[in-house]
Amino acid sequence: MQIQILSVSKKNETDALPERADELRTKLDKYGYSLTEIKKTVRTPVTINAALDSIAKSNGSPDVVIIANALNTKDSRSFKKYFVETVVAAEHAENDPVPKDYWKKRNKAFSDARKNKADKQQLDELAKEFELTRKKAKVFPLGDFGNEYKGYCFMYRGMRVAVVPQAELTGVDFAQIAALAAVRTTEVFENSSNDYPDGFGTEKYIPEKTGFVNNFIPVRGDSKKEVGRKCVLIIAFLVFLAALALLLYNMVFLSLKNAQLNGEIQRIAHGNTSDDNKKPDVDDTINWDELKEINEEIVGWIRMDNTVIDYPVLWHESDDRNSQYYLSHNYKGGYDSFGSIFLDYRCTEGTDSKNVVMHGHHMNDGSMFGNLMNYGGTSGNLDFYKETPTIEFDTPKANGTYKIISVFKTNTLSSQGEFFNYMRGDFENEKDFMNYVYNVRIRSLFNCPVDVNEDDTLITLSTCSYEFTNFRTVVVARRVRDGESPKVDVSKASINGNAVWPDVYYSAYGGSRPEVTDFCTAYDAGEIDWYTGDYDFKEQEITDTSATTASTSGDSKSDSKKSDAEPQTEAKVYLTVEFINYDGSEISTQQVEYGQAAKAPEDPVKPSDDFYDYVFKGWQLDFDNVTANMIIAPEFEAVLKPEYAQGG
Repeated sequence: MQIQILSVSKKNETDALPERADELRTKLDKYGYSLTEIKKTVRTPVTINAALDSIAKSNGSPDVVIIANALNTKDSRSFKKYFVETVVAAEHAENDPVPKDYWKKRNKAFSDARKNKADKQQLDELAKEFELTRKKAKVFPLGDFGNEYKGYCFMYRGMRVAVVPQAELTGVDFAQIAALAAVRTTEVFENSSNDYPDGFGTEKYIPEKTGFVNNFIPVRGDSKKEVGRKCVLIIAFLVFLAALALLLYNMVFLSLKNAQLNGEIQRIAHGNTSDDNKKPDVDDTINWDELKEINEEIVGWIRMDNTVIDYPVLWHESDDRNSQYYLSHNYKGGYDSFGSIFLDYRCTEGTDSKNVVMHGHHMNDGSMFGNLMNYGGTSGNLDFYKETPTIEFDTPKANGTYKIISVFKTNTLSSQGEFFNYMRGDFENEKDFMNYVYNVRIRSLFNCPVDVNEDDTLITLSTCSYEFTNFRTVVVARRVRDGESPKVDVSKASINGNAVWPDVYYSAYGGSRPEVTDFCTAYDAGEIDWYTGDYDFKEQEITDTSATTASTSGDSKSDSKKSDAEPQTEAKVYLTVEFINYDGSEISTQQVEYGQAAKAPEDPVKPSDDFYDYVFKGWQLDFDNVTANMIIAPEFEAVLKPEYAQGG
């Protein structure tokens, strides 16, 4: 009887077993076995399978293959780890594939039988006709090889395969282990030849259903449980289609509709009335007469280079804290989730306010004020600032270029720290105004090379952002003065490494918040180099100090002031979270607000196979704080079925 030894080891591990070929050949000869060859391979399931396949396909394949130094545990764990896939491959090699038309023929036969009103006995006989059998590999224990380290054997492509433990663990020389494995393997297969001919048993089985109808459409003959499963799948699929349709409606259709709507008014505003969909050429002239015919509440037009911002600005004078009309309406007055660019209700003088505060949604497609995020998140994007340091804001009274003096992030929730009220249209006096300018500049992500004085006027752009929950990105710019160049020397711009953030930032990233005083204190201390005014307002008094900040102390009076200052313009960003099953099929898709948690679906189930049951262990990604689109797959633990876990 011919024997071949397959010696396995870790990669780059020295294996001296081939050097003992003559010694092993002599030892095995004493027991009537002939050693033909010793091969080496790496101890992984893939390489072991490949080596066995190579041996099986060779001319004159051996009767027995002894896999040496393969096991390193006293129980069956190492066998399961390295050889269960080999046993499965052995079964696949012995069994013919299920005919592709099996279920088609079976369903037709039962359908015809029922049409002919077959009784239960006839249906049972028909079921037996369609019963299939398959071979099941038997893993035999080979007993103790020393120190309670055991071996196993099974049949693989006509070869008896013996798997033995590492010799150094058993305390027995490998030559003796090899001889013992050969003898025991021969005895095991001879003694079990009646029950397990050629190392395989047989079992009856019904193959898994294939095809769309068999898997998803209830048919006659399905059990109640199967009908219920299919109905759940159909309902889940319909829900998925509805969710997909809603997603496409919100992300694609509404986006295209908004682009078309704004393209229409852009062509009118810039004097290009053609019906094509190209973005109109932009010049310095806005057709105010045409715009006013569309909507009298159009009071301005805002443009920014390197962005899609090119929109009318609207002012609904009856707005108040609890209602901002154009937050949810377009310039034609129709309901629109994209809303419009509109003036804050605190700008009581409209576009004549000292500081014209404008709001716009942060849309996923970058429209409205979404492109303001190009200036950066928790760190500033200096390159984008250098490309876009100015804003064009025109009104029926005059065109205006505005130089950006600050880009900053701020909170709206009192739990995140003291709230800075940047939404102020007018000020008590020059000192109050310069305190506002001081506050926006110390918060800026950039050191903007633009000077400011008490005679300047400002515009402030605000949109939702999500560095933290319900944050805002704010861009403040001052109007170019008469006779001043509209150019900004951006070579002098730099990142502000000491910008003032709300307290939540320092809780998350560490560091300490810089001291915040007021304009006069900072100017007298030589901390301000951007002021070019006369500084003749130092003695002015500011009666309402809550206009700059709102206390978070919790008393009723302070809470009232804080509440009035906090913005109510909500523009939520939603992200897509998709949960998939083990096979990549979709379980559920959710739209989750940025920074919020997704809701886990019911635990998925992975069907058992011939050797393993699968236990759901959890999801591969954390979804408690969603900040990006996610596809989340499950994790399953493979648990060997009891008959294999016991080695037989």
